[in-house]
Amino acid sequence: MTEAHAELDKPKAARSASSAPLTEPPVHGEHPVIRLPFNVVINGRSFQGHALSIVGAEATGLIDPQLHGRVQLVTLVFNFPGYAISLPVDAAIGAGAPESGTVTLRFLEPTGPHLPQLRYILNAFVGGDLIGVDGLIRTGEKPEKLRSEQPRAQRSASHGIMTGIRWGAFAGLGLLLVGFVGVKLYERLFVLPVTGLSTVTLDGMDMRAISPGQLDFVNPAAGKGEIAFAIRTTSGEVLAVSMPCDCVVAPGAAQSGATVLAGDTVMTVAPKDAPVLISSKVDGNGLRALASGAHAEVHLPNGTVTTASLDSRQLPGLLRSATDGAAIPVTLVPATALEQSNVGTPVDVVIKSDPLAAVGRFFSFNGPANEGH
Repeated sequence: MTEAHAELDKPKAARSASSAPLTEPPVHGEHPVIRLPFNVVINGRSFQGHALSIVGAEATGLIDPQLHGRVQLVTLVFNFPGYAISLPVDAAIGAGAPESGTVTLRFLEPTGPHLPQLRYILNAFVGGDLIGVDGLIRTGEKPEKLRSEQPRAQRSASHGIMTGIRWGAFAGLGLLLVGFVGVKLYERLFVLPVTGLSTVTLDGMDMRAISPGQLDFVNPAAGKGEIAFAIRTTSGEVLAVSMPCDCVVAPGAAQSGATVLAGDTVMTVAPKDAPVLISSKVDGNGLRALASGAHAEVHLPNGTVTTASLDSRQLPGLLRSATDGAAIPVTLVPATALEQSNVGTPVDVVIKSDPLAAVGRFFSFNGPANEGH
């Protein structure tokens, strides 16, 4: 029990005698005093508050003189639009200024349960988040106030910057969309993927079976003039074919014991310094593009990418033998020399046309159908 509460237990005469000579201590001390609208309820009567701190309060109204110096449970009431917050506090009631009808309240336990709510209200009022209007506490409108206080030139500059950023974003998105559509249109009109099998091969010749039968002997390492392979015919006769040069044999040569027909390729040979080519099959559109100057983009399995063009020596024969819808065997010459170790490797081929050349080929060349005109 605090000393102030103990004072209540004394007889009235004793309280008056003991408290009369004492001077009333200051209410707020060194704590800041906030002016805000609130009410104080003492013994059922409501008083208009006009000053408040975390240790005391001041209110206006006529109070019973017998309550001066007494400890009383009072209620601080903060009125908001539509609701109110009430904080009960034990306070020592002071006379204040009786001639002006002022009463003071000194909180006995400033750190009591009411402190968090009271501190929040006081801090919000000091910070401008809460304001007093017509006896009510309302939320402050600082952003609107600050915006209205900005100079007109500053607001215009900020608005111009934001407008520029928005238009820049729209322009960027528009360029991205145009670029995306352009890429897709280019791939649709000027890029032709080759769907047939394409492999790396040597610029050599095919050694074919001269008679049907069974391969009795195959020697890919044979030197010039030595027997490269031998065929045992159905009549029991053995036909030998010699190696025409000190050649390199491409991978995929037939194995001994295999059955062959006349004209079947047994092995492909080429001189040791023979260039490496790309063997592929294209349709009529691909042939027209290559004949008009389009280049083929070759993708090797190891990630290497190179370009290749149609062997011009093949063009007359290809045009004569080409038919609509048929796959046409072509030989492509790489722009960059490939190593012979890549021979036999499958590759991906994409035909890419120059847009101007692609438009021009429709006027200068219309495929094999015009050969007789």
